[in-house]
Amino acid sequence: MRPRLKHPEVPRVLARNVWRFREQRRMTAGALAEHLDWPLVEIDKIENGDKLDMSLDDLERIALALFVSPADLLSRNTTS
Repeated sequence: MRPRLKHPEVPRVLARNVWRFREQRRMTAGALAEHLDWPLVEIDKIENGDKLDMSLDDLERIALALFVSPADLLSRNTTS
């Protein structure tokens, strides 16, 4: 069994931070999806806060693609 993110605030915080970091890097959702080799609908689910079964491995992959740490994606007070 893969570890999963279960805290109820995670989808909302993750959504905001993935969108923010992606925009800061001037990357489209499609480009992020292509980089991760995921369907665009998965990025849409994450950025809308609808992805409730994110694995820690997936979180790390997104962080690497956005050049941030996994902790940055889960931070409530991200300013970078």
